[in-house]
Amino acid sequence: MNGKHIKYNVDNDGIAFVTWDVADSPVNVMNEYTMAEFFSTIKRAIDDDAVKGIVINSAKKDFIAGGDLKWFLNYDKSKEECFDMLMQTNTNLREMESCGKPVVAAINGLALGGGCEVALACHHRIMSNHPKSYIGLVECSVGLFPGAGGTQRFLRMIGSQKTIQYITQSKKLTAEQALKDGLVDAVCTPQEDINSLAKNWIINKGTTEQPWDNKKFKVPGTPLGVGQVSGISEFFSVANAMVYKTTHGNLPHIKNVLSAIYYGAACNIDKALEIEARYFVDTLFSKETKNIIRASFLFINDAAKGKSKPKGYDNASFKKVGIIGAGMMGAGIAYVNAKAGIEVVLKDVSLSKAQNGKDYVKAQEQKKLENGLTTEGKIEALLEKIQPSDSDTDLASCELIIEAVFENEKLKNQVTFETEKVIKKEVIYASNTSTIPISQLAKASTNMDKFIGLHFFSPVEKMQLVEVIVGKETSEKTLAAAIDYVTSIRKVPIIVNDGRGFFTSRVFGKYINEGITMLTEGVPPAVIENVAKKIGMPVGPLAVSDEVNLQLMLAIMSEDPNLTTHEIQLKNTLINIIKVHRRTGKKEGQGFYDYPKNEKKLIWKEWATIYRPQASFDEEEVGKRLLFAMVIDSYKCLDSGLIREAKDADVGSILGLGFPIHTGGVMSYIDYVGAPEFALYSEKLALKYGERFALPERLKERIKTAGTNRVFYKN
Repeated sequence: MNGKHIKYNVDNDGIAFVTWDVADSPVNVMNEYTMAEFFSTIKRAIDDDAVKGIVINSAKKDFIAGGDLKWFLNYDKSKEECFDMLMQTNTNLREMESCGKPVVAAINGLALGGGCEVALACHHRIMSNHPKSYIGLVECSVGLFPGAGGTQRFLRMIGSQKTIQYITQSKKLTAEQALKDGLVDAVCTPQEDINSLAKNWIINKGTTEQPWDNKKFKVPGTPLGVGQVSGISEFFSVANAMVYKTTHGNLPHIKNVLSAIYYGAACNIDKALEIEARYFVDTLFSKETKNIIRASFLFINDAAKGKSKPKGYDNASFKKVGIIGAGMMGAGIAYVNAKAGIEVVLKDVSLSKAQNGKDYVKAQEQKKLENGLTTEGKIEALLEKIQPSDSDTDLASCELIIEAVFENEKLKNQVTFETEKVIKKEVIYASNTSTIPISQLAKASTNMDKFIGLHFFSPVEKMQLVEVIVGKETSEKTLAAAIDYVTSIRKVPIIVNDGRGFFTSRVFGKYINEGITMLTEGVPPAVIENVAKKIGMPVGPLAVSDEVNLQLMLAIMSEDPNLTTHEIQLKNTLINIIKVHRRTGKKEGQGFYDYPKNEKKLIWKEWATIYRPQASFDEEEVGKRLLFAMVIDSYKCLDSGLIREAKDADVGSILGLGFPIHTGGVMSYIDYVGAPEFALYSEKLALKYGERFALPERLKERIKTAGTNRVFYKN
């Protein structure tokens, strides 16, 4: 007999098969409806005297993909009700593992998050070693942590060190890795009948006791029994310190998962599950977790699926792409195309330079080979897809052209002119410019409707975001095809209308500018850099400036005819730093930092003699200036139509700028702080430091009429 989401069958040998097959969903997800049906079906098997054992399996290509994050995001019940729900889930899982009947998880495909937790509560786990089969507790990747016993069962199966590592890093394990760690008990091939293997284990070997229910049980890796933690206290102290160094206390889910593991280690399993549930509730109701779920699961996932694509256009596919410019950017773009199975012509002014770009790809793959993540055969197949070239004629058969030459308008225009002599008229031509307006570059093209911007980020093979820049003449058909292309190479596109610096370069410039401005005001450079990391930015503004290069920054500013008074002052500051003090950046070995060979970089000591240090400074204000500068300019991008939707700004800021994910992104940050409080603090900064912190009138009006702390998102 079958329910809506769970199928139930008892065979002639008394083996009950409880099969997940969630209706109206491509994957099995866990929510209040599917879990209620699952547990009622399990209870039915437990209560049936004719049932000798239970196999939990899936009718879909994956086992159980995890919890329904939309349900968590929109959870509107009280903390008490949430805790009761978790405890009922734990009670049901405990009844399953102590029912006196052997229970086997037959794991195909993915068993992630809650799906992994269901499997952990079984007495035996068999996993298919299909290449796309993974098991793991991945909740931390979306701002949560395991809430159905995962922390406590992991701890009791693999010990504290691996538990902390695997859970906080959201590690997905292959079948072989899981078998080695003891998280699964057997592995089978995709061709084997996993259900028959599960049934045979029940009939021939089935056991019904979990290790942690044995009074002599000890936590792996320690000589301790339940109720003793002294031997692992030191390890947890080190782990806490390391986590704080990375997160600066901005991520409550990381702090809470460590607490749940630490305090749960001292208890029997039932008390430990209660501890975990209480920390989970605290996490779920934090605004940081809601922000991370919304941004990372909903917005970024939707963007990655190409949901911003204009409607009414067929899917476009590309078998061969031409990339002009084999420097680090061009080589990186070639790399991700080849990884996606696309043929690449990598062209530069000489064959040797083009070959250098291909060699870059080979070097990246060799690193993976050394770590056992690929094979010689796979590397060879990948490299065969990249054809180095110094001839325009080799581009004639390409279906898409991506120009990635040096950021110089005349050079780019010349490349466009020469390339369009050989390519077909229907071929899309994309520029990987980071600052020059696409409409301006498109003037060199005879097919302006086919001209578009694809702004990749460095290093291309690691950075997910691609800004798809729409020029004045770019057609909707070209935009639709560009979105299809970006998603096909497994990148995340956001649509940005044309403008100098586009979105990410423009907004990130505000972060850099504010950091340099504070240095000139006498805020110690170490304070600027350390506060930047403390608020959640990956790198300080001064270090980033050195990476970008001060000379390049000055060149970009010099091309902008619309600099504000503040930006003109900053431009003069850069001229002084470059010409008087001859400091230009990391490449030359001296910028805001000194870069001694084979040693760690150090902030240049002489800044204190150039810009007299302040006697005191407000650390909170330093952090707010860095973030507010980006947020206010991001709203201006939204208000002017440069960015089409607030969620695009959030996705772009997180993936492209490293904006603190716990805030949800640049637009979500206003809600995170609280809209009225954000307005008041902005006014304070504007009075003290100038108009760049003044809120646009439309934002003031939105905050005024919202009537709540939230302007952009309800949850």
